Amino acid sequence: MPIHIAYLVEEVENRTPGVRIVVPMDDTPQAQRGNLCALVDLQGHPSAGSLTERILSAMQRTYYSERGTQSEVITQTVRRAQSILAAEAQQLPTPWQAGVICVGIMADRLALAGLGNAFAFLTDEDGSIGVFPQDRLAPQDPLSAPSLELWPLHRQRVSSPTAMVAGSAEWLELVSIRTLAATTAYVDAGSCIDAAEGLRIQAGRSDVPGVVLIVDPENPAPEPPPSPPTSDSPASSALPPLASASSPGRPKDFPAASKVSAALAGSAQATRPAAHTATKTDRPPKRHSSPPDWPPSILQQHGWQNRAKELAATAQVGIRRTRDLLASMLPDRREEPPAALSPRLESSSPAQPRTPLPPPKVQPAAAPFLPPAPATGSRARIVIASAVILLLLIPTVVAALSWRQGAERRAEADVLLSMAEARHTTASQNLDQGDLAAARSTLTEANTFLLNAEEITGRTQRSEALFRLIEHDRQEVERITALYGLTLPLLTFEPDQIPAQLMVVGQDLFLLDTGRSEVVAYRLAPDNESLESPEGQVVLRKGEDVDGATVGTLIDFAWQPPTPGYDDKSSLLVLDDTNQIFRYNQQVDGASALLFGDNVRWGKATQIEAFLGRLYVADEEANQIFRFEIGRYDQPAPWFQPTTQVALDGLTRMRIDGDIWLLYNDSKVVRYRTGEQLPFGLSNSVTLPAQATDLWVDPEGDGAIYLVDRPSERILVFNKQDGSYLEQFQAAEGTPLQNVQSLFIDRTHNTQFILTAGALYQESLPR
Repeated sequence: MPIHIAYLVEEVENRTPGVRIVVPMDDTPQAQRGNLCALVDLQGHPSAGSLTERILSAMQRTYYSERGTQSEVITQTVRRAQSILAAEAQQLPTPWQAGVICVGIMADRLALAGLGNAFAFLTDEDGSIGVFPQDRLAPQDPLSAPSLELWPLHRQRVSSPTAMVAGSAEWLELVSIRTLAATTAYVDAGSCIDAAEGLRIQAGRSDVPGVVLIVDPENPAPEPPPSPPTSDSPASSALPPLASASSPGRPKDFPAASKVSAALAGSAQATRPAAHTATKTDRPPKRHSSPPDWPPSILQQHGWQNRAKELAATAQVGIRRTRDLLASMLPDRREEPPAALSPRLESSSPAQPRTPLPPPKVQPAAAPFLPPAPATGSRARIVIASAVILLLLIPTVVAALSWRQGAERRAEADVLLSMAEARHTTASQNLDQGDLAAARSTLTEANTFLLNAEEITGRTQRSEALFRLIEHDRQEVERITALYGLTLPLLTFEPDQIPAQLMVVGQDLFLLDTGRSEVVAYRLAPDNESLESPEGQVVLRKGEDVDGATVGTLIDFAWQPPTPGYDDKSSLLVLDDTNQIFRYNQQVDGASALLFGDNVRWGKATQIEAFLGRLYVADEEANQIFRFEIGRYDQPAPWFQPTTQVALDGLTRMRIDGDIWLLYNDSKVVRYRTGEQLPFGLSNSVTLPAQATDLWVDPEGDGAIYLVDRPSERILVFNKQDGSYLEQFQAAEGTPLQNVQSLFIDRTHNTQFILTAGALYQESLPR
C-alpha cells in the first residue's frame, strides 16, 4: 500500500531527527510485516540525539524481528522503547520528557501505539478524526511529568485515503489544535509537502519532531463522472478529465495544506478543548478553485450531493483554466498584414542638407521599446515543439535520477552485505581455533555492517540468512544459556507496585516494594512451584508506628540468622530513609525497632547486610561502612582502614561472603578484604552492562558472582576469583526479563528467583 510522507523537522546530515520511516522492498521477508513509522521525542535530555537514534534502531529491529500478530509486534516494539527510557530515567535523575509513537501499516490494516509526551491525529474510515492518546487534548498539569505507560493500542482498517499528523506534544503549543486537526482532515498525497511547510511556517520552528503521513488504499474509490460542459465552455468536452486524487500531478488551483492552515490561523484563537476526540461526519472536498470558506468549527456537516456539485464546478473551472492556458501558449495561425510604418517615418521628406547644430547639453530620452512581432509559421512550431519536448523530458530525467540513486544505494547495501559476510567468515575461523575474543570482535563488526545494509534496503533473504548465522555464532561465543522456564510467573504485580529486592529463606519469600513502600511476606506451597497465597502478608509499611518510631520510606533489608547465646530467633532487618532499622520476627515478636546507642549517628545509611551475626551499615555521607558486633548495637566500628581510598556515592548493592562486594550504579564491582581494596575487575570479553541493578555473590569460596543487566534483559555470571566471564542467561523467547530488578539464588534447591518490574519467576539453575 503506497504511503506519502512529509517531515515536520528538517534533515540534519542526511538524517531526519526523531523520525524513521521504513518501507521494505516487495521481495523481502520484512515486506510481510509491512511499513513502519516510528517517532521518538526527547526534551531536556543531555544526550537526546544519540539516545533517540538508539531507540529508533531498537524499535526497527524489534518490529522486523519480533514474531506474532501485528498487535503483539507493535506492542513489543513500543515496550522495547519503554524499557530503554525506563533504564535511562533511573540513571539520569534530572527531569526530562519523552514521547514515542509507533505506526505499523500492513495489508489493509493500520496499528498505532505509543507512550509519553507525544500525540497523533488520525482519520478513521468513518470520516472522524481521532486523537491519540485520548486524553491528550484534556487540560494538562504543566508541573507533572508524563508517564511512560503504554497508550491503548489502536487498530483500524484502511479502506480509503487515511491521513495522520503526529509529533511531539510541543506542536500543540506552537500551532493551534484547530490547525492540526484541519490539516489532518484536508491533506492528501498531493499536498502533504505543502502541509508540512505550512505548519513549520506557522510554528516558526523546524527542529521539532513530527510527520505528515498519507496512506492510499490499493483500490481507490472511482471518481464521479465528469459533468457535461456548460454553455460558457464549449471546448471543455474535447479536453481530458482532471487527474484523480491518487495521481502524481496536482491541479494548479488545488489549495495547499499550508493555505488551509493559514486560513485557520487567521481565525479567532481557539482554546484547547477538553474533549477526547475531534470528529467530523464527512471530509469536505479536497479540490477547490480557491481556498474553502472555513466555518467556525472544523466539524461542520457536509452532504454528498453538495460535495458532488462542488467537485463538478471545480472540474469546470479547471477545464476552462487549462483551455485558456493552452490558448495563450499556441500562436495565432492567421496571416497578419505587415506592420504599418510609424506615422513619423511616413511623413518624413527625402534627405536634405542641414546646418549642423551644436551637441545638445541634455541627452534626449530613448525611444520606447517595441516588442517584436509574434513568431508564426515554422518558427512558432519549433518553439512549441521544444517546449513540449522539455515538458516530456522532465519526468523522464527525474525517473532516471531516482532509479540511479536507488541503484547506487542498492549497490552500497550489496557492498556492506559482502563485508558483513567476509567478517562472519573470519569470525567462524576464529571460533574454530578457540579464539573467542577475536571471534566476538569480528562478529560485532559483521553485525554492524549488516545493520547498516538493512537501514538502506530493509531485511532481505540474504541479510536474514546472514543474521541467523551471526546470531547462532554469537550465542556460542558469548555462552548464552536460554531459560525455558520463564513462562508462568509465581507472582504478578499491580501497576502501583515497584518491586526492588527479594529475600528467600527456606519456604519464605520477602519482597521489598518501593512503590507502596512496604515489605510483604509470601510462602511457597509444599510443591515449591506456587505460592500458598498470592496476596501475601504486609510485615512493615511506611507510616506505621513501631515502638514509638514512625516508619519512613523503606530502602533496603537483610536477613540475620539466629546467634547462639545472644538471639535464638532469626529476624528480617529493614532500613528506612531516616536511618532507622526495624526487626521483624514472624514466629514470636512481629515488628520492633532496633535500638542503637546515643553515640550512633549516621549521615545517610543506604545499605545494610548481616554476616556471621554481625551487622554492617553503609553510610554514604560518612564514606564509611560501620560494623556492629553480635548483640552490640551501641559500639559502631569503622570497617575501612584510614588509608583506604573509598567513594560510596552511587552505591547500588552491598554483599558479604567474608569479603565485602560493592556494586555501583555504573555497573562497577569493587572487592574489599579486611578494610583494604583488592585488585579485581570484570572481564571485558563480553559486553558489560551499562546499568546493573543487582549483584548476588555465591557464599562458596570458588563460586561465582551474578550481575543483573536490566537494559539488555540478561544475567551475567563471572568467576569471583579473577573476574573471568563464565556465561549469561537470557529468556528463550519473548521478553519476560524486561525491566529485571533483582536476583536471589537458593543453593539448597538449585533454584534462582528472578524479580522483574511486572512478575516474579522461579527457574532451575542451568549450572
